Amino acid sequence: MVIVITGPIASGKSTVAHALARELASRDVPAPVIDLDIVHDELVADGSASDDAAWTLARQSLALAVGTFVRNGSAVVIADGSFNLPADRATLREGLNAAAGLVYVTLLVSFDEALRRAQGDPTRGRSRDPEFLRRHFAARRDALDNAPASDIVIDTERTTPTAIAATIVRLVPASAI
Repeated sequence: MVIVITGPIASGKSTVAHALARELASRDVPAPVIDLDIVHDELVADGSASDDAAWTLARQSLALAVGTFVRNGSAVVIADGSFNLPADRATLREGLNAAAGLVYVTLLVSFDEALRRAQGDPTRGRSRDPEFLRRHFAARRDALDNAPASDIVIDTERTTPTAIAATIVRLVPASAI
């Protein structure tokens, strides 16, 4: 089982992914977490451009890493990152050469709350810029408003990562975990 935590910038993807890993570990189900942002940052660490091609390569690299964990016996692998657009999901599916089920969890957050979170996080770069964040939200509005019916969709504004993780575990088929 591959659980993909996706959503807009500052929706809580990484925080929820790690909370989910802790929740699964408490149930004796170890689950590695692979963060798309970290994969991307490693790919562009040499100073190469961070453009759409770099993000596509990062998604392909993440898919290969996920597939390796699945082939090596991980019952659950958690991937977090921007897999909001259909093309992003297709890149993951195509690169995932493993017989694993995919569950997408789409996290939602308002622009105002995302901006508050991003500006309060000193580790963030350009996502702290209101105009960059506004463009990001606008570019993904349709995809987020029309998440596939198979997605688990959770609004992160008024709940905790721990509660979200418990909800995900409750909603993912027990046979998959």
